[in-house]
Amino acid sequence: MSGGNCPETPRQKMIGMMYLFLTAMLALNVSGELLQAFKLVDDSIRKTIETIDKKNDLLYADFESAYATNETKVRERYNQALTVQSEADSLYNHIQNLKVEIVQTVDGPEATPTQYTSLDNQDVAAQIMITEKGGARSEQLKEHLIHYRDLLKELVNEEDTALINTIERTLTPKDPPRVEGESRSWESEKFEHLPMSAVMALMSQLQSEVRNMESDLIRYLYGKIDEGSFKFNSVEAIVIPRSEYVIRGDEYYAEIMLAARDTTQPPIVTVNGEELPIQNGRGILRIPASSTGEKEWSGEIAVMGPDGTYTRRDVSGEYIVSQPGVVISPTKMNVFYVGVENPVEVSVPGVPSENLNVRISNARFRKTRGNEYIVSPNANTAGKEAIVSVSANLNGQVQNLGSQPFRIKRVPDPVATVAGMRGGGIGKNLLLAQRAVIAKMDNFDFDLKFNITNFRISTIRDGYLQFVDSESGVITTEQKDLIRGVGVGGVVLFNNIQAKGPDGSTRDLGSISFTIQ
Repeated sequence: MSGGNCPETPRQKMIGMMYLFLTAMLALNVSGELLQAFKLVDDSIRKTIETIDKKNDLLYADFESAYATNETKVRERYNQALTVQSEADSLYNHIQNLKVEIVQTVDGPEATPTQYTSLDNQDVAAQIMITEKGGARSEQLKEHLIHYRDLLKELVNEEDTALINTIERTLTPKDPPRVEGESRSWESEKFEHLPMSAVMALMSQLQSEVRNMESDLIRYLYGKIDEGSFKFNSVEAIVIPRSEYVIRGDEYYAEIMLAARDTTQPPIVTVNGEELPIQNGRGILRIPASSTGEKEWSGEIAVMGPDGTYTRRDVSGEYIVSQPGVVISPTKMNVFYVGVENPVEVSVPGVPSENLNVRISNARFRKTRGNEYIVSPNANTAGKEAIVSVSANLNGQVQNLGSQPFRIKRVPDPVATVAGMRGGGIGKNLLLAQRAVIAKMDNFDFDLKFNITNFRISTIRDGYLQFVDSESGVITTEQKDLIRGVGVGGVVLFNNIQAKGPDGSTRDLGSISFTIQ
């Protein structure tokens, strides 16, 4: 500790005394319980290694499953994982072989790193790792550790500094810090002046660190499989029809797919240089159709990836703007009649009936079902027009689709009949058997009823004109008495016939002339 011309300092004397004291205690085998404690620590470390190995086996199984599912996507990371596995096994076995060599040198060929008797031997580990071959075994072990360290670091991206620092700190064989001016080497710290049980524990710790770093790298590489892939938290089914309007004889064509989106990262969609509003992860494109013809649009959709950069894709489309076409079909005729419920159908190809807004001037109307309506022209509008106008709610906007005029006409007059006849020869008994004058619609599609409000029966008797009135459509007793007095060849005239229609108007229906046969 000192030279002849350099006396020892108090600090050097203290270090020398502590070293002698530690050596004496080890020589006297005072620390038997401590040696057993090192053995227990070694056992615990080896059990930890077994646990790590099981976790690593599961990671490799996940890798194999992913590789079998998508070889192209997983191949690069899978091959890197196999390289890590091979290098980790090689370094682990290197350390294990050194452990075997140390214990068998002391206790013979039957000894193993888990079954040996010379727990307190302090010479053989230093002999094999430091003294023999000029310390070549220690150098080889350090080189192997450094090679393994550098391999793992090469597989980690530069920005992942935390993992790189962990690898550097764990797998670099550094000399321990100087203590009180004394320096020791890495191999001296691991193998020199230590009992066998402590050396075995330290070497098992090295193996544990090898497996731990292997586990960290495999987990890291597995996570990198989806690096750059987009993460989605919402999946929905989408049907994209070629058209929702299909002509008979054509076919309905649609593409059905699953669409995924990230509700936390909506896309950015621009069309013709303008950014679109986003709803439910979709860009909403609205282009006013101000002119007819073929139209085109183009744009871009950008989605932020896991690394914070945007992936951009071009989008484009085309469409045709045509004049609005509306189909308004009267169910029974091409006019609206006053006083009648006129059925009419209003439809627009490709537009659901519930999206249509129908307006009709000079009339009241109501929707019955689907695209069917009942139209009732207002009173006193005969001779005028009812304009049917149609608009629709298309993509949230009201658009006028067209209009069409309808003529408003008065219901034609009915025809008065007696015994189903409108005049001519008739037997007196047949005429007397009739109960009323009937107003009948002739060649009219609507089922209407006109009520006879009054009429007169006239005849010539004894050279004088005689007549009897009825205040309804019923032939009265007095009128029948007048008919009985008419002889063969006499004329019975039904005149001043009036009827009231469903529109409230009174119609003059002329007269009916019968000759008694």
